[in-house]
Amino acid sequence: MLGFVNVLEEILVRETYIQIEELRPEIQPKVKVAEVVAYAINRLPPLFATSMKGWQYQYQYALNELQPQITQLVRQGIKAVLFGDPLHDLTPLPNHLFTNSAGVLYQLSRILGRKNLRWRDVPILVEATVSKTNSAININGQTVLQSDQETVMQDASYLNRHTKALLSSSKRFMEKQIAQKQQELRRQELCLQGSSLFVAQGLPYGNSWAYEKKVKDAVEMEYRALQAYTLQAQLGLVNVLEHLVYRAMERIAKPELYERINQNEVAAYALNRLPPMYATSDRGFKYLRQRIITEFARELVGAVRTGVMKVLQASYADVPPIYAYQFEREYEQSMQVLNSFFKREDISLHNIVLIVQDLLVCQSA
Repeated sequence: MLGFVNVLEEILVRETYIQIEELRPEIQPKVKVAEVVAYAINRLPPLFATSMKGWQYQYQYALNELQPQITQLVRQGIKAVLFGDPLHDLTPLPNHLFTNSAGVLYQLSRILGRKNLRWRDVPILVEATVSKTNSAININGQTVLQSDQETVMQDASYLNRHTKALLSSSKRFMEKQIAQKQQELRRQELCLQGSSLFVAQGLPYGNSWAYEKKVKDAVEMEYRALQAYTLQAQLGLVNVLEHLVYRAMERIAKPELYERINQNEVAAYALNRLPPMYATSDRGFKYLRQRIITEFARELVGAVRTGVMKVLQASYADVPPIYAYQFEREYEQSMQVLNSFFKREDISLHNIVLIVQDLLVCQSA
């Protein structure tokens, strides 16, 4: 479960794009954003967070205390990428490193042509693609759908009409999100204080400046969270330590304890006490992984063990988690819906991308 985030990732990506814009046009395409971010983030203190309060604290700390270092390191990173080792390894990271809910969601967003795709949208888009066929569609030797409706072979124009409401532009996406957030906040405020204050002041409920700002801020935060959720997959960037921290956690904690503790809190605690080790290439990943095992194994185990004890002593019941928890719940629910829709039990992160690709091929045939 991706229940934490290093707030520096978002900040460094933004700073990198700002500085790239200042370069000459012919140089800009040569700068690989992922490599600049990895260069800078590996030289800054880790700032992982698991809650919205923690995210806000870490984010403000980065802007207030680390901005000069961030600017300087990004500048140095761009120079290193442009004028560094000509034999620099360009072999991309293996695909299996991105076979998680965030990485697969990013792959699906590219296949389906929807920039702001969320897991909750995936079953709707898939069903829209295959809802009007009466023949069994065979994928990888398995029948995935059987319907009595007339087969409709959609051409490009039909597809555009049929999915127009689903494949919305960023503007329509934001408008939809604002409307949904207004409804959520309206329900919350009705429960907490009721609408009597708005009625007493003669104001339409939900139309005050403060209310509208609250809605827009919440939508912007959710949009940023979605971008951060899939950021590593977008860039081709991984934190080598993450997987090793979870493996150490499994070995240290007994099975019953491992299932009971907040694993993301333990991971974030440990990662905040270990040097960042981000990689953008296969060779870089292997090098950093071996370095962790040979040089930092004791520190890693110690940080995880202390994290387990700290988390067991703390309470997180009233702490709102980051949006990644919501995205993870959407993923779990979408898998259930897709398995039910296709009348299968084996649809997972390992095959959903291929299934969707084959459905699109069948539809356009």
